[in-house]
Amino acid sequence: MSDESTLEDLAASAEVVVFHSTVTDLGGLDELLEASGRDWRAIEMGMGSAENRERFAGLKALTGSATLPQVFIEGRFVGGLREAIARIDTPQSHPVAANWMGYLGLLPFAATAAGPWLGLAWTLEWLLAYGAVILSFIGAIHWGLAMGQHNPAPASFHASVIPALAGWIALGLPTLIALPLLAAGFIAWRFWEFRYATVTMPRWFRRLRTVLTLGAVAGLLGGWLAILPSTGTA
Repeated sequence: MSDESTLEDLAASAEVVVFHSTVTDLGGLDELLEASGRDWRAIEMGMGSAENRERFAGLKALTGSATLPQVFIEGRFVGGLREAIARIDTPQSHPVAANWMGYLGLLPFAATAAGPWLGLAWTLEWLLAYGAVILSFIGAIHWGLAMGQHNPAPASFHASVIPALAGWIALGLPTLIALPLLAAGFIAWRFWEFRYATVTMPRWFRRLRTVLTLGAVAGLLGGWLAILPSTGTA
């Protein structure tokens, strides 16, 4: 249990992993983590067993620290309580900013999808272009996440370019086909994230991605439904 690969797997088993002893005072770190909504786990390392003593020796070799608790965030060692609390407490404005920008990003979907229902059929081209841009953007997020990992899987880089390719293909297709294709692309990419990228995405971001995906799909399908009657009577 104390070999480096196993400890690294444990350290990456949640967004935040806290290795601590049975007598460790977490100093409010547990309450802070619960309040932050992060995915976290505590791994107790009681020194009463030979197995845990061996595991602790491996942890010291891995991090260079001889004390507990030791905290890992997204698989990377950040230090003890003070360092962990500073890392967790200060970035809380980031989710707020991301939420605001994400929700504001749904406005062009809503506005351009409403256009055909108001007799402004030209807005469908804008809807298609915007959908392709945003689909490409959410793929690029995972390129950035992979670059920030200690040992990223090549598949993360390979997969992250697929949304851009799907958006590019959609731009060359008739609008009647391209809009549902983009909607399917958003759904498929969120499924990929759920299946393969959950560990690298903070919990708040996973929730935000689900909401934004639903909003984007609703906009794309709303615009598509507006042109179905005209194609049926042509």
